[in-house]
Order: sequence, then C-alpha cells, then structure tokens
Amino acid sequence: MKILAKNKRAYFDYDIEQTYDAGLVLLWHEVKACKMDHCTITEWIIRYDEKQRSLLLINMDIPLYSKTQQSLVPGYIPKHPRQLLLNQREITRLVASTKKTGLTIVPLELFEASNRRIKIKIGLAKLRKKIEKKQILKEKDIEKAIRRNGER
Repeated sequence: MKILAKNKRAYFDYDIEQTYDAGLVLLWHEVKACKMDHCTITEWIIRYDEKQRSLLLINMDIPLYSKTQQSLVPGYIPKHPRQLLLNQREITRLVASTKKTGLTIVPLELFEASNRRIKIKIGLAKLRKKIEKKQILKEKDIEKAIRRNGER
C-alpha cells in the first residue's frame, strides 16, 4: 500500500472514530496524475448526493497528466466532483450518523491498494475544540522535551 496523499490537518482538527476504504471513480489520465503525486488532499470535501444516492468528493484538484494530449480530453475540468464507491449499506450508515450525532465525513488518505487501484480512506470524525488542540500540542512539546533530556 503506497500512500499518495495524506490529510495531516484532519488528524489534528478531528477525532477520528471510524475509518472506511472507498474506491474512487477516476479517468485513466487522472489515475496516472495521482500516481505521480500531482494531487493534494487538504481542500477536499465529501458530500452526499441525494439524486444519485452516493457520496461525492468535491474540490479534488487533479491537473491534466503532462503526457496526455488535450484533444483526447476536451474541456477537462480538474476540480469536477468524483464519485466514491461504497456499498449502499455503508453509505446509508455514514449519512445517518452524520445527521444524528453531528459527525462529519473527512477524507484522510489517498493510497494505491495492493491491486494497483486508487482508493481513499475516509473517516467518520468529530470536530475538536480549540482547547483540545492546544492540549495536544502541549503534550507533544512535553514528550519532545523528555526525549531531548533523556538523550543527554
């Protein structure tokens, strides 16, 4: 499993309660661009589309692969919504938990699975408060100081 992009900010801003691996509907040149590390994960948003009854990944910016001819993909939009591939049961469970408990669906990692397919790890997460974030930073600083003093 090769990690192509990781949302470090999500691990800091949210408490991840559950994770899911989902497939992603991509075009051939988008897969090549992702494997060449030409995509970022920080601005991504996951929304539920009621018409299609599926989850959509919004704001995923995948630029056109450098060796792709423009004539093969006329009018390519790098930030068009992409569909996530999950079972209908998982989708309904995720949507129900976001409506009832106030959790959000957050993209965590984009990775290449063992069968060479691009997948995304999404998490069901709860937003941390500002005080909790400061506490985590303090704990990390204390651990660094202890490690530094222990090495001397």
